[in-house]
Amino acid sequence: MFLDVGAHFGETLAVVSRPEWGFDSIVCFEPAPACWPRLAAMADDRVQICEFGLWDRDGQVDLHNPGAIGASMWADKDVVRGSTTCEVRDAAAWFRDNVGSDDTVYMKVNVEGAEVEIIRRLAEAGQLSKVTHLLVHFDVRKVPSKRHQEAEARALLDAAGVRYLSAEEIQFGGVRRGTRNWLRWCTAGRGRDVRFKVLPRLGLVVRRRLYPLKVRLLGRGSAVRPAAHRG
Repeated sequence: MFLDVGAHFGETLAVVSRPEWGFDSIVCFEPAPACWPRLAAMADDRVQICEFGLWDRDGQVDLHNPGAIGASMWADKDVVRGSTTCEVRDAAAWFRDNVGSDDTVYMKVNVEGAEVEIIRRLAEAGQLSKVTHLLVHFDVRKVPSKRHQEAEARALLDAAGVRYLSAEEIQFGGVRRGTRNWLRWCTAGRGRDVRFKVLPRLGLVVRRRLYPLKVRLLGRGSAVRPAAHRG
């Protein structure tokens, strides 16, 4: 089972739906209505599109900049150019009803600052240990009022014994390539660790060092921005 929490326009779905990964069930959680048509266009009979977000309770929340790469519930994350009211549901209740203790669960969480509430709620309800492999974007770093919460989330994941990687450890080269890196990492033996951990990190260091040179050569107006990580 693959749980795509923060599915956006299906950037992750495009990778995990490929047959080589062998997922029997793929569930996409996305509260922004602007994203639903593109997800539906990519879905096959294994894919369930949940038109709501996961959180620590059922309710309605304001989603700022809906449909954008950085859409968030937190107004201090980015300049707010528009908002819409979206549905959220209790992550623990959804897990109790839909995830069995014998399921192998791969889960990606990219929810622009709401990841701590989801992890905390799953931990409180004894559901977090059902996650076999987790790729998590610690987007609380982008939210001034929530930056301190990353340490709590990591401690909860460690206590539950969840095998997890943060996005900056493995998701290099954009969402699709980074997702493939992570899935290969999860399924690889020790002999492939260097390929999917050390070498990508070295590649990122090289790109960071070359980027200022590219800016100078191309001119500030034509500089290529780094790839965004969303979806």
